[in-house]
Order: sequence, then structure tokens, then C-alpha cells
Amino acid sequence: MKSSKGFSLLELLVVIAILGILVAIGIPRYFEAVADAKRNSQRTNIAIIRTSLELYRNKNNTYPTTISAFNQFLTNTVYFAETPVCPYNNLTYSGVYPPPTTWTEGNAHELYYTGTARSYTLTYTAP
Repeated sequence: MKSSKGFSLLELLVVIAILGILVAIGIPRYFEAVADAKRNSQRTNIAIIRTSLELYRNKNNTYPTTISAFNQFLTNTVYFAETPVCPYNNLTYSGVYPPPTTWTEGNAHELYYTGTARSYTLTYTAP
């Protein structure tokens, strides 16, 4: 009878095949989870900005009416504990005009804002 002190080639190939299958299943799901987390973070940031705009209106009796006023609002520590940062490119949000036509990670931090004393429109491009 022959005693074996290691694994056979067939056993190693089976283990490597099983690991390959697990990796093939796991990696796409990981990247999907990362993309979902970024989308949810973006939605949460927009909701925080909208809530802060309501606080701004309650305090000043008007919404920001220009892009520069909106950009100053976004960096104001009275309305935000910290400046909101885009999860896609780690840049602070900024108001732009005209709105971006297509989404890329390079312009994910750009928010299209128009405001009057009594109303505002805040839109963003999303993946």
C-alpha cells in the first residue's frame, strides 16, 4: 500500500475550478454592489441638499436665485455640517447652467439649479 503525503493533480484542478467559479460569480456582484452604493449615496446627497434648501428658505424667506448664490449655499456651514461630496468623483457639488446633457463620472458633481424667490428646480444627471 502506498502512502500519500500530498494532493493529486486532479484534486488540485478540482479545487482551482471551484475557486474560479466562485470568483466568476462574486466579482460582478461586488461591482454591482459598489455601483448601487454610489447611486444611493448620490440620491441621499440630493435629498440632503433639498432639505437644506428648505432650511435656507425658512431662514431667508427666499431660495437662492442665482448659480453663484447656490454655489455659496453649498459651501455654507450653516446648512451643511460638511460640504457635500459626489460619490462618483469625490468633487464637491456645484451648480451649473446650462444642464449637462450626458452623464459621465467627470460631471457627476454638477447640479442644474434654477431658482426664484418662491420655487427652485434641482436636477442632476445620473448613471
